[in-house]
Amino acid sequence: MSKLGQVVESVEKYNQFVLDQVKRARTDKTFGADLLGRWNDLKAKVPVTRAPTGLKLPRLALPEIDEPGEIARFLFGEGLPGEFPFLNGAYREMYLEPVREVEEGRRGKNGHPKNGKIDNRKIDKKTPQEEEPTRLFSGFMLAEDTNERFHYLTAHQRTHRLSTAFDGPTLYGIDSDADGVFGKIGEGGVAVDTVEDMVRLYDGFDLGSPDFSASMTISGPAPIIMAMYIAAAKR
Repeated sequence: MSKLGQVVESVEKYNQFVLDQVKRARTDKTFGADLLGRWNDLKAKVPVTRAPTGLKLPRLALPEIDEPGEIARFLFGEGLPGEFPFLNGAYREMYLEPVREVEEGRRGKNGHPKNGKIDNRKIDKKTPQEEEPTRLFSGFMLAEDTNERFHYLTAHQRTHRLSTAFDGPTLYGIDSDADGVFGKIGEGGVAVDTVEDMVRLYDGFDLGSPDFSASMTISGPAPIIMAMYIAAAKR
């Protein structure tokens, strides 16, 4: 049998297993009651987050079901985040793990902290600080603009994992004052020409912290950009 045939066979076997669990949940009262109890437990423990409008929302949207067979179909056929077959996410973090408290502070436009004070969070020592399965991709205009966006994106994250998009001139190793590139400055990514730009880009983030990391989408100038990043971190 070909590799593809093996995959198809495995999927079909698992689909049949799911149907068997649905049937069992509807005929085995003990099994069905256990599933229902787990389901109610789960719904009660889903963390709540607050939208920018103030609306409270569950971090994980579960279907409105209470019939054991349908619960079995969801749990075995789709799975919770971090559980096989991983249709709802490969990780529990951000969806089912407790969220640490964030101390409210005075912030400026787009959530950027005022007066250069960047981290007014209170870490809940009792809550494990696992890395969240996100790396937020952003980059546009000048370093200050992207920095403001970075702070907005990470305002409620337990860990700061950034992904930096650079504009065309930066990707090709061309300075922003070179001939013919004016219209491309800050287009589709951030313009970075100097170490000072890099400092402004990540201003307010602790580049040496285990809770921070940044990936950078860059081509030929990668060694130069990396050197700028290290220099910015030292500053």
